Amino acid sequence: MEATKHRFRPEPDDARPMSVAPFGLFRLPLLWSALAIDASGWMASTVAKNLTELATGEIAQETPAPPDWTTDHTVTLELEAMTLRSFAPPPDASSRPPGGQATLICTPLASVRPLIADFAPDHSVVASLIGAGVPGLSVIDWRSATGEMRYKSLDSYFCDLNVIVDHLGPPVNLIGLCQGGWMALAYAARFPDKVAKLVLVGAPIDLSARTTRLTTLAERIPLPVIERLVALNHGIVEGARFLRFWAPAGINDDFIFRSLQLAADTPQDARAALAGRFSRWFWSTNDMPGRYFLEVVDRLLKRNGLANGQFTVLGVPVDLARVRAPVFLIAAEQDEVVASEQLFAAERLIGTPAADIRKIVAPSNHLGLFIGANTNRRIWPDVGRWLTGGGK
Repeated sequence: MEATKHRFRPEPDDARPMSVAPFGLFRLPLLWSALAIDASGWMASTVAKNLTELATGEIAQETPAPPDWTTDHTVTLELEAMTLRSFAPPPDASSRPPGGQATLICTPLASVRPLIADFAPDHSVVASLIGAGVPGLSVIDWRSATGEMRYKSLDSYFCDLNVIVDHLGPPVNLIGLCQGGWMALAYAARFPDKVAKLVLVGAPIDLSARTTRLTTLAERIPLPVIERLVALNHGIVEGARFLRFWAPAGINDDFIFRSLQLAADTPQDARAALAGRFSRWFWSTNDMPGRYFLEVVDRLLKRNGLANGQFTVLGVPVDLARVRAPVFLIAAEQDEVVASEQLFAAERLIGTPAADIRKIVAPSNHLGLFIGANTNRRIWPDVGRWLTGGGK
């Protein structure tokens, strides 16, 4: 059994400073010293500055209200860390259509909100799947972490996922988006009898398959530095700080429109409305528990544990060869986050017969896999037909 201990020790609540600036000034020399020592000369000044600001810099005091969900639905289950949003028909065992499975979208448990699955009309994975006839469709809406959730672990979230699957009635079709993809695959390896079909989209599975910006950062930033950053913020990784480190220059209209895959003749008012919605979604972030974040960095990113057998789920080592369900893999041609090789490596790691594996490379960037108009018009309906047995 894997036993990893992380050394973050959040400051007591009554020690939290009244303003951000003194908080940063007080710890700034200590943090810079840690960076200089732990990074062993690699850390460039720009990266060190960004890391420091990740824990100590000022962030906007007001965040935009997140957009509402696009498609009509009901809330069918609420746990501490998530809300289950279910789209007609209600996906419980009693209402399951004959011969069909409930379908669950596992969204990324990250700084961005799960609206990525149902962003806007013509830009919604949920709507595309419903239009293709997928019944009993549900989406996990992960909640932003509170101070009480700072010690919530990866296993805690896998417990929640298992509760959801049992609530829907296994076996389910499981769709993993981005970071939700490696979580879905790990779950399917831990509970192979509970997953009927598996769809992995833009998900990092084997990080050694190709070097990316994400893998380079994970390799070169020492874990003690990350632990200290988490401790400085009382055991919570604030989504706004994380995004500022990942995208220090912010986002521009070109990135937004490429992600949305808008046609050149899209009316200006429609472009402006979608750009505004995108910006509100992007910056209305989720916070993450420090323990969960450190376990992901250590076990998945640094050790590449999912691919090399150094990953456990609820006390059991993950053996991807146990996954024998039909699998659909979807990568982006211009993915700036996850290389297609990192996703397609799943083909050689899982036990699914080659005849039951489908692969697609979409002409898209990373976000376009989920919110792109072309992807939702051309690829996601095909996924829906595959899930319901209409496509091989």
